[in-house]
Amino acid sequence: MRFEREVLAILDREKERLGRELHDGLCQTLAGISALSATLARKLARPGATTDDQTAQTAAADAAAEIALLLNEAIGEARDMARGLGAVGLSEGGLETALADLALDVRHLFRVSCAFACDQPLGRLDPEAERHLFRIAQEAVNNAVAHGKARRIEIRLGAQGGEGVLTVLDNGVGMPESQRPPDGIGLHNMTYRARLIGGRIEVRRRSRGGTTVLCAFPLSGRIDACETP
Repeated sequence: MRFEREVLAILDREKERLGRELHDGLCQTLAGISALSATLARKLARPGATTDDQTAQTAAADAAAEIALLLNEAIGEARDMARGLGAVGLSEGGLETALADLALDVRHLFRVSCAFACDQPLGRLDPEAERHLFRIAQEAVNNAVAHGKARRIEIRLGAQGGEGVLTVLDNGVGMPESQRPPDGIGLHNMTYRARLIGGRIEVRRRSRGGTTVLCAFPLSGRIDACETP
């Protein structure tokens, strides 16, 4: 148990490191190229040349402007990826902020509808509990897009029966009625993360199609609930 927990911690730290490098390295380089392209477009668009030169300059200016536009889109996607890897909102605003940011990033990256709702604010949980819950939501959302082919996803956070409840619902292909919940690495990781905070994972087929992933957890946010003495 302790070894697996340490492995997850190492993986999370590596994701955060990659997120920082992506933001501080690639994003900054793309931003610099975008600025140079915009400057080039303005220079090429200046009047004063002959008709033929103006035609060539106009075409070049249009091309430079298109390059700048594509670079800005790439910058946005790279920043979204960096935010997802690093779970930026956790350290600043807690789990609710991070989940709201996750929904926004999913909309931008995958071009699908993704909404976050928190009917009953839970306040700040233990930092490690918040990290595990965020990764559970992230894994469930990624599964909904990649495997479920979902076009609409909802992330919900609240409390019920004295427990915290994190739910991810989608309108994807779902599971066949006769099939047991999938037993892949993603579900294993979600289940293990839930156990580390004293929680549990349930995966259910929705009656109208799609999948529900539910994680119930103690509101104390304890991370040692499953540690063996």
